[in-house]
Amino acid sequence: MTPDRQSLDVYLQSVNEQIQTTKMSSEIWFRSPPRHQIRANDHFVRSLMSEGLAPAASPTIIENEQAKPCHGAVRSAYWAQATRSRDVAVRFGAAGHISLLEYFTVDAGRSGEAARTRVRRTVSPSTPADYLLRSIDRLTAATGADPAASCRKSVRILARDWPHLVDACQARPDFTLPARHVLREFYHSAATEAPPSNGPRHTPLGDGPPTVLLTEAEAREMAATYMLGRLPFTAQEYRMTAELVAMPRLQSALLAVQLHLIASSTESLARLVAGFGAPQVLLPFTEAFVDQFNYSSSARIELCPNPKLLTVLCNNVVPAIAGELLRKEAQAADLDSDSIRAGVNAARRRHIYEIMIALFNRADTLPPDMVALSGFIRRVCPAAVPFSAFLEKWLPYYFDRFS
Repeated sequence: MTPDRQSLDVYLQSVNEQIQTTKMSSEIWFRSPPRHQIRANDHFVRSLMSEGLAPAASPTIIENEQAKPCHGAVRSAYWAQATRSRDVAVRFGAAGHISLLEYFTVDAGRSGEAARTRVRRTVSPSTPADYLLRSIDRLTAATGADPAASCRKSVRILARDWPHLVDACQARPDFTLPARHVLREFYHSAATEAPPSNGPRHTPLGDGPPTVLLTEAEAREMAATYMLGRLPFTAQEYRMTAELVAMPRLQSALLAVQLHLIASSTESLARLVAGFGAPQVLLPFTEAFVDQFNYSSSARIELCPNPKLLTVLCNNVVPAIAGELLRKEAQAADLDSDSIRAGVNAARRRHIYEIMIALFNRADTLPPDMVALSGFIRRVCPAAVPFSAFLEKWLPYYFDRFS
């Protein structure tokens, strides 16, 4: 990859240390980048990931293939590195726990059942989120699909048909339009892959589509509702996950994988920093590791694990492994490297790396509590391919090594 400092500068304008992800930018700060910029940023980050996360040809954590690895040694090595960069990791999402074991936690509230119950309890009637939730429920009842899959499909159709839905509400292009009207139109339209109309139903009177508005509270309700698409795991899978993440053998394998990822990528990441002349090029990697020196100098880079990744894996990849065990009618104690490998693959199929984001924006011309909604965009984590491939190869390997 030819270093492109301009792409980095543009990326940092919309995704930086304060607004760490596009999701945060849109749903928390209500300052979403435009659709074309999100796509350009994703392309740029994928280029960084393919260049920086170099596939490791050999183990780096377990130096002696004949010796049985020590659980205590890998834990000590990991925690020594993590504590050196604790404050930086906390800024990038780590919980700041005082012990390593606290990061191996499972949030049962992320089960599909618990999340749907929570959303139904908190969504207000006749709001945009209410119409979206009712659309998801209708599609689930009609198709028998998993509710998370119904959510993803509903939002995908909503994203595709957004211009037609706005047009169908018969608003003047230079007027504002409540978002609940658009979502109500979506709910009442047929749950089909066909757009609701083939063209405009009125003569445009302005230079662009009407501004679709909703309150900040409605925007947050809506974000919580379409989050259901990212929660495909059942309560039963999370119960088994809790058993799995309590196993010292799996814990040590997860620690070794993250240390291995850092060690095998350090050289290529150093080349990235040198090529761009800016340590900020490492900001897209903060989910896995952070710079001990706070990205203050290209000449002083020390990568340390961000323990946030452990909890992310416990809540997103290990449940897929649990699902594979349950599918085989096995118990947690039956965990083996084949089940781990199958689970890593299943995590991809169950869309844990995929996200839909509403393009919310607050503008100076809007009332204080109002935000504009210009549509939705589907995103796949730029690190999905290299990181998933790395897990598939090395997590089973280390699980066997710690037998």
